[in-house]
Amino acid sequence: MYVIPKVLLKGKVIVMRMKKIAVLFVAGVLAAAILTGCGKDNNETGNTQVESTDAPRKQQPVTPMPTQAIIDYSDIDESECSLYKTYSEKFDIGVAVNSWQLADKDTLAVITKDFSTITMENEMKPDYILDYDATMASDDGMPEIRTDNLDNIMTMAEEAGLKMRAHTLVWHSQTPQWLFYEDYDTSKEYVDRDTMLKRMEAYIEKVMTYCKEEHPGVIVAWDVVNEAFSDSEIGGYRGDSPWYLTIGEDYIEKAFTYARKYQEDGAKLYLNDYNCLSKSKRDSIFEEAKKLAELGVLDGIGMQSHYDMNVSVDELETALFLFSQIEGIDIQLTEMDIHNNDNSEAGFAKQADVYSKIFEKLIYMEDNGYAEISNVTMWGLNDRTTWLTGHRKETSYPLMFNEDNSAKPCYFAILGVIEK
Repeated sequence: MYVIPKVLLKGKVIVMRMKKIAVLFVAGVLAAAILTGCGKDNNETGNTQVESTDAPRKQQPVTPMPTQAIIDYSDIDESECSLYKTYSEKFDIGVAVNSWQLADKDTLAVITKDFSTITMENEMKPDYILDYDATMASDDGMPEIRTDNLDNIMTMAEEAGLKMRAHTLVWHSQTPQWLFYEDYDTSKEYVDRDTMLKRMEAYIEKVMTYCKEEHPGVIVAWDVVNEAFSDSEIGGYRGDSPWYLTIGEDYIEKAFTYARKYQEDGAKLYLNDYNCLSKSKRDSIFEEAKKLAELGVLDGIGMQSHYDMNVSVDELETALFLFSQIEGIDIQLTEMDIHNNDNSEAGFAKQADVYSKIFEKLIYMEDNGYAEISNVTMWGLNDRTTWLTGHRKETSYPLMFNEDNSAKPCYFAILGVIEK
């Protein structure tokens, strides 16, 4: 475990000033925990995770929430902190990035200090990989891919010592529409089921084979199918997906079957979706994931985890507990951010508290055998690059770092949870 010397605060509530930010968070013992999670490596032995002897999954847990106190972080040297090292015995901590961030030396240094895995925000989606001209010229009429960008991304990740979550193979969005039409011509009709299945398999085979042969060991997880389920109150499949319209509802099963066939050993396969706290969607995901797991083609569920400041940790617990009833799968929170349009001291204080409660819940569920959580990935490095400002049509401050990559209160709050 990543361990650093402890700074004893004798259980006091610390009130200090750091860039005029005071954060409502936890009792004074947490201040010591945060300082314990930051510093230089040494040989001191720290706490280790203990295997739970409780019989898991029999009764949904209820977790008491801690009391709050005013605390600040002025004595903490951010440069000596590391999220992924602090959480190394719990789960991986990852971040969504773009290739320019990997190419920038200073930005890459921030990434490698705090994160052990990366997800490309856009550049591994079908729009960026499928090659129309090469497809039109192919001898067998199957889709072709471009590999230059893949090679560039994976080379940079490999050289930086970062593992990758590959996002995503099958998605209704950011996939060129010509893929689904006769002769790849959108003025014609959709192709028939058999043709689309052949195209699906060819695409999955080419992408996965290239990655495992040219950059073995870099990819540890694939989001095989993304956002396949409806947001309606009755649940079910997303009916407007061209995958659904050309193949039918078993397109998900087919995609996972092909992905299992061509995956690299050690790379896990995930069913990824958003709004997993909604009962109708949660239940739809559960039923599909259970079926896929029984077929032996699913390794886990990806919960995107785009939240706002009013997210219910009780609903998060319910979803984690439900998904964990499926034998043999783990759970990853694949795209976490917490929308916050208030960048005042009070706004950042509340955000830190929300993040801490989420991570407390994750650790409680993991430590007590109620859920197996293997990765938490933040959807963006800093508030300047977040997708939410455009999506929400208002400025959002959802992530752990400010625009200049300095840590926000929620960063220290997450660090403090681990040893509390």
